[in-house]
Amino acid sequence: MIHLRRARADERQVLEDFQHAAYARTETAVGARAIPLEWDYGAILEDCEVWFDEDADGLHGVLILRAMPDRLFLESIATAPAAAGSGRGRLLLAATFDRARELGFDRVGLITNSLNPALAWYKRAGFTVDQEDPRPGRVVLHLSARVPEPGQDREGDV
Repeated sequence: MIHLRRARADERQVLEDFQHAAYARTETAVGARAIPLEWDYGAILEDCEVWFDEDADGLHGVLILRAMPDRLFLESIATAPAAAGSGRGRLLLAATFDRARELGFDRVGLITNSLNPALAWYKRAGFTVDQEDPRPGRVVLHLSARVPEPGQDREGDV
């Protein structure tokens, strides 16, 4: 079970520290700087919905969502290193689809590095590649998925 709450502007350092820890394994796997670690988190907190998955034991996950004209954009889905493989990522993705439905969107989009080990998980969860964007040192993939009906399970786990 996850317990989501909106992050506050004064929690910027908590957010940055969590993202750095969570994306360290992705950076190792892809051999490049993770895109979310290049962001200005002050701007992210102003422009996006930032959700913390936390309980009495601490912060376990972060969702960063941005409403776009035609979809909800999943800027970041991150789990604590200790939560890897626990199913928390699947629950966070389900919360993303729930939020998309709440906001009236039928699609969720995201970008990822073509070498990201989570790419296969995204595909099992219903995401397809819409576009490949070659950049220096990486290929950025633009993916999207139709928002499933409430209660419809998606395969996969991060």
